[in-house]
Amino acid sequence: MKNIFLIALLLISASCSTTPVSGNKAFLLTSSETENQQGEAAYKEIIAKEKEVKGTPEARMVEEIGRRIAAVANQPDFKWEFKTLQSDEPNAFCLPGGKVAVYTGIFKYAGNEAGLATVMGHEIGHAIARHGGQRMSEQMVTNIAMAGLAATAFSKLDNTKKGLAIAALGAGTAVAISLPFSRKHETEADEIGLVLMSKAGYDPRESVNFWDRFSKAGGKAPMQFLSTHPTSENRHEHLREMLPKVMPYYEASAKLGIGKNLQ
Repeated sequence: MKNIFLIALLLISASCSTTPVSGNKAFLLTSSETENQQGEAAYKEIIAKEKEVKGTPEARMVEEIGRRIAAVANQPDFKWEFKTLQSDEPNAFCLPGGKVAVYTGIFKYAGNEAGLATVMGHEIGHAIARHGGQRMSEQMVTNIAMAGLAATAFSKLDNTKKGLAIAALGAGTAVAISLPFSRKHETEADEIGLVLMSKAGYDPRESVNFWDRFSKAGGKAPMQFLSTHPTSENRHEHLREMLPKVMPYYEASAKLGIGKNLQ
């Protein structure tokens, strides 16, 4: 038992790094090379199953915004790709290594180029901060701890009671560790995305308007305590607080404002 927790503590103490842009500390046991390889493989698998949209004004806009953000992201090891996928789902993602996809369902909420840059900057922020690697690293340590408890603390229980105890512990771990960790990542991705879109020339004030539009279109949001995303009210407030910090980046850029409107 002591050895297992000692290993976990040693891994934690030896695996802290600094996240680009945000400057936050990150716990990582995985390598960026491995993450990028996994991201590329997953991207190919997803694209093979989805219907890609090419040649439309919206698809060209996704490519153009992506290239502008990539130009200021300072990620030389990323092999950037930007694709538009046909789906009513209002979503987008960026896998490790700069593999970006935007679903057509997000366009009506984005409204304009700056709104779309908000979405893409946020998703690219996840990849820059290596949030996928952080989640994998968190799970590795959690698994070590769970294995230790299963082998010792629950060793005197019969199989039925042991199973119930481990299941209960797993639920507690999700609430205490996994979900708050995800909310932290969402907030950090917002911050990184705001910096990137500002440096790329898009008015960061439109980010607040985008999240207002998006939150009003959705259903009743879950309690923040049990959600992997910050509440719309908290996200709105935090973005407003960030604006004075990122406006100098925007003012120093080749300002594009909100850009073209999306149909």
